[in-house]
Amino acid sequence: MPTYRVQNPPKRETAPSDRFEAILDPSANPGAQQRSSPLSRRVKWASVVALTVAHPALLVVLHPIVGEASNLLGLAGPVVATLLLGFRVGVFSIVVNTVVSGIVFTCFGMSAAEGQPKALVSLLVTTVVCWGADRLRQFIEQRRAMEEALRQAQKIEAVGRLAAGVAHDINNTLNAIMGSAFALRHELVSHGRSFQDLENIALACDRGAQLTRNLLGFARKSCARNEAFSLNSVVREVQVLIARTVKKNIRVEVRLAEPIAFMRGDEAQIEHAIVNLCLNAVDAMGDEGTLTITTTTHDETVSVSVADTGSGMDAQVREHAFEPFFTTKPVGKGTGLGLSMVYGTVQAMRGTITLSTTLGLGTNITLKFPRVVELAPTPTVSTPPAAEAYSLAGLTILVIDDEPLVLRAAVRMLRTLGCEVLSATNGRDGIETFKANRGSISLAIVDLVMPGIDGVATLEQILELAPQTPILLASGYTPEAEKVDALLGTHPSVGYLAKPYDPSAITAELAKLLPAGRAAMPSSSWTGTG
Repeated sequence: MPTYRVQNPPKRETAPSDRFEAILDPSANPGAQQRSSPLSRRVKWASVVALTVAHPALLVVLHPIVGEASNLLGLAGPVVATLLLGFRVGVFSIVVNTVVSGIVFTCFGMSAAEGQPKALVSLLVTTVVCWGADRLRQFIEQRRAMEEALRQAQKIEAVGRLAAGVAHDINNTLNAIMGSAFALRHELVSHGRSFQDLENIALACDRGAQLTRNLLGFARKSCARNEAFSLNSVVREVQVLIARTVKKNIRVEVRLAEPIAFMRGDEAQIEHAIVNLCLNAVDAMGDEGTLTITTTTHDETVSVSVADTGSGMDAQVREHAFEPFFTTKPVGKGTGLGLSMVYGTVQAMRGTITLSTTLGLGTNITLKFPRVVELAPTPTVSTPPAAEAYSLAGLTILVIDDEPLVLRAAVRMLRTLGCEVLSATNGRDGIETFKANRGSISLAIVDLVMPGIDGVATLEQILELAPQTPILLASGYTPEAEKVDALLGTHPSVGYLAKPYDPSAITAELAKLLPAGRAAMPSSSWTGTG
């Protein structure tokens, strides 16, 4: 995973080797991150001291042979000290070597009048050489850090592309399963048959959809909102959820910032990230402990931290903690996508992650984001009426999707609701079908990712023919989220439909696009979520 920028932690009663604190900045300049040297500080100082001690002995031996040229040996110690420990230590070594060289050359008969100018020249030359060595050291460190960051970025990008591709295929498969299950369930209801197995299928589809959302969160391929909200409100909601799931011996403490911590981003993704951190903390504590959630407001940033009193992380776990599919839980107990999803969320919102852990005492993970000055909308006392659900019965719906399984399942699902369904397997055929039936089509569901004419191009041509036609862009993932967000913002008749979807998801998006006035959906509608 990306290189950690290690901080100087506060002293505690544990051994220094047990304490670890670092900042992971997914959006930082790689050159600004420090790279630790394989040599310990003790070895570095030992090398510098050895060269300093050997300097006068070498001068005594070599001066009778090479004369004043032996003074070039004075460069070795300061240059090595600069490369290993920095420019300040190098300057100190220069002063020591200059004094020692003056003493040695005085013993060989050099006068003060002759030696002082030479010592001054030697001091200036050595200082300039050490300054150049220091610049070289910084360049090498930055180059290594950039190479390491590039390797890690390529690794994360490759995993992200793989995750997005897998999520796309899985969501298409889940969409076909969900649509077919809904159609079958609808038929069984009409015959008074039991459909418990179909409910299990629906729950399995929901679970698979959540897994793909985690994958897309890590890959940053899902549509995200960008609005101001309060971290305090998010933490209160998480507190209610966690309090219902943790064991009685685990105490949950919440400390909220004053003034209220406001940030800009996707509130749902932040809530999901905090929930994942809390669940990991609960698992680390076992049967008892204290879970602390804290929000803090700084001058330009806001932060939320999740601390536990669990077992902490060792070096191996820290190294792979944010990698997808890495987990310390038993087989079947975890997917290994929790912290990787947190990483993707923080990266998408230009934040930083601070990881502080002590073996045997616990872990504290802090998410820090840019602060916004505008306030989130204040909720009113009156409760707004629930959005009216729309009936799909009697509508003529055009479905365009290049995946045959998804297309057949969607057509069958919609027909069981009493819809007249037209279908097309690509954008070109979909546009021709729309032209031939533009007067009767009430809604178009267009797959976003298709070969040839993709969903965006298909949508734009349909809007040219009928600008007021409601269109839902459906996709298992969004490869160009910014472009889609801009499209949704400029076309009020266009909505986004995340795969896998069911009739309730379609009607929820339709309610946002159409004016009120239609009857509610029948009570026998599918109750699962997509």
